Amino acid sequence: MGLAVEHCVSLQRPDGSWEVAPDGRIFETALAGYALAHTPGGLDRRAVARARAWVESAAPQGHHPVSFLLEDTLRRIVCGGGGVVDLTAPELDAPVLASRTMLLHTLALHAGLEVRARRSEDELRDLVAREYERCTQAKHKQWSKVELIALHILLQARAGRQTAVEAAGFDLVHVQAPRSGFFFNPISTALAYIALCIAAPTSDPWFVLRSQLVEHQQADGSWRFCTSDVWDTSLIVRAFSGLPAFVATAMQPALDFLQATQNVDGGWPFRSGVESDNDTTGAVMLALRGTLQGERTKDRALAYLARVQMDNGLWRTWQFRDDPPVEDVVAHVLSALDAYRGRHRIAVEAARRWLAAEVERRGVWAASWYRGEPYAVAEIGRALGPDHPLARAGVDALAARQNEDGGWSPEAGGASTASATGLALQAIVDRHPARVDRALQYLTETQRADGTWPGHPDMFGPRPLLSHFTTHTQAFAVGGIRAALRRNWPWQPCIAAVPEGAA
Repeated sequence: MGLAVEHCVSLQRPDGSWEVAPDGRIFETALAGYALAHTPGGLDRRAVARARAWVESAAPQGHHPVSFLLEDTLRRIVCGGGGVVDLTAPELDAPVLASRTMLLHTLALHAGLEVRARRSEDELRDLVAREYERCTQAKHKQWSKVELIALHILLQARAGRQTAVEAAGFDLVHVQAPRSGFFFNPISTALAYIALCIAAPTSDPWFVLRSQLVEHQQADGSWRFCTSDVWDTSLIVRAFSGLPAFVATAMQPALDFLQATQNVDGGWPFRSGVESDNDTTGAVMLALRGTLQGERTKDRALAYLARVQMDNGLWRTWQFRDDPPVEDVVAHVLSALDAYRGRHRIAVEAARRWLAAEVERRGVWAASWYRGEPYAVAEIGRALGPDHPLARAGVDALAARQNEDGGWSPEAGGASTASATGLALQAIVDRHPARVDRALQYLTETQRADGTWPGHPDMFGPRPLLSHFTTHTQAFAVGGIRAALRRNWPWQPCIAAVPEGAA
């Protein structure tokens, strides 16, 4: 734990937060490389060549068929591969995946690939045009609005509708946030740049976007998905609070940062400067409970959660009507409201009944924003309560699939990971104490000399793609150890000597 705290404190930023870029992926790298390939005169050909080299050396994510489809298609687009893009699978029209399908269909057409889809290009153009009109009147995530306008421009340009292109280009230019590169999102930035190469080439926003794409390319040739300083800081605080060395040096600045990033509406964003979401709001409230900063922010936060609660008693992730409620978000909000019981009059029973019904209906424990059973059992089970029959059954089933090495895998039958093991420990420590020793031994033996653990992609975003953030791996592993230590666990670790020169 000492090594983990030292590493954590070393990464804390001057403002008290943690912000670490995720590992590179084909999705962002191929899309950004393809965008820069449209710079007139081939001025960015070196950046494009580096992107292509990185993409060619990487493998598409294969945990979900749509993840593979997204990355394989974008790799073919940026590297010049041919073949048919098959978009006929019915699941591509599911609410969470429909926007990815529109994006992939539009980009494949724009790149000249053959597309086999459930709708024609004309039908796609009409669908995107309707969504474009609707997004000007309804609440939408700002980066989603940017992406939709960009797709509209690409499709209208293919039909030769210059007036529509110019009108949408005006909207695209004016939705940009100052110095944000379209809200810090490399996907939005790349799509907007491709669109402005058509609608407003060499305009000031065009130059800004090109500059940011070039600047944000990593030394290895990749681009990285959004960072999430508020979310990451809430995870770190929840995991490390109570550890003396962390409290002495890092806790106060972290709490002050979380207080300072509360939005005017009372909620919190996943990263500074964007709109509030309900998942981060619940998580930050849990991180701040029992603190002065929590007392200062609770009234506005509770008012926010009351205001965004749906008529059926649930909460979406984002504040727009097409976003369906999901289990882990509802669970975080319920856990936050439980932490402030007696301070509000928000009805929670309907949400708790829905949560139990969803777990029972699925027959498996699953979350929407992180993969794997350990995360779902730990976070959703907490909201149901330790005495709920479903929570007890979930904990028992999770405990029973502990691997021979003492760890847990995200899905049954897989290799153990530090993050899954830490999350499983948080869930099972009370009901299955006999399994704790081996889990702690696994985490001790797999920790590196610098205090970190090997990590794997765990977080969904944009769904169904996965991202790996080292901060998340650290928080989940430490959270599991803390769950045991908080119960004064009588375990004496057998710590192997660090090889000479490894520290």
